[in-house]
Amino acid sequence: MSATMISTLLTGFGTTPARTLLSAGLAGLAMFLLVRNPAGQLRRMSRRESRPARVLAPLRRLIEGRADAPPLLRRVLLSIACALALGLAGSGVAGWSGRLIWFAVPVVAAIGVLGLGWAEPQSARRRRRQLIMEVPQALELMAACLAAGVPMRTACASVVRTFDGPVADDLGQVMALLQLGVADVVAWRTLHDHPQLGRAAADLARAMESGTSVVEGLRHHAATARETRRGELQVRARAVGVRSVLPLMTCFLPSFMLLGIVPAVVSAVFQALS
Repeated sequence: MSATMISTLLTGFGTTPARTLLSAGLAGLAMFLLVRNPAGQLRRMSRRESRPARVLAPLRRLIEGRADAPPLLRRVLLSIACALALGLAGSGVAGWSGRLIWFAVPVVAAIGVLGLGWAEPQSARRRRRQLIMEVPQALELMAACLAAGVPMRTACASVVRTFDGPVADDLGQVMALLQLGVADVVAWRTLHDHPQLGRAAADLARAMESGTSVVEGLRHHAATARETRRGELQVRARAVGVRSVLPLMTCFLPSFMLLGIVPAVVSAVFQALS
């Protein structure tokens, strides 16, 4: 309320008591608005309304699992079926242990839902490994094309034609958006959540928006991707030794029994009988 409007209201009241009452009312309204800021109240109301959603968001994300996880209904049905099968198998056990198995059925079902939701499928694991192996060469090829003066779209198309697999599929989605008329910046920003190409795509979007060169940035991302690939290869090399323990034990224990234990037992038996 402006000063002109206030003065107009005050002049409308001829008597002094009426002016005094109106002035006191306006002063009280101003103090109320000062203490109870509407913007602050709106922010607090919005926070209060969104607080349950924020509290339940981690639980919902935990239950939903990975983005490529099986549907929640399928996981629930499969986990309940396995838990009931476990309960029926243990129903024949007498005593308190048989009753304890039925108490463990809900726990087994919940663990099954969460485990199936966060377990990485074999196809996703194979795709992730192939991306780790191919992303360094793809970024280096794109950097080489841009350094030679090739436009960004042509460089991306060259990478898509060169590779066959998840790299070509993901970059092919960007090319499809560009062919549909989507802006280059928007098309590249669709890969901002990509685990291997996300940072390079973000730098490409910023470079096309500002008009700067991105060759050195792509080479830096290629070097980082090579370090990631080296670490993945080292992990896989170490895992070979761990995975080979069980086959070696399966082959070693029977031969040890036949060559070491059985002759000693047989000779001891013959000596005792002779």
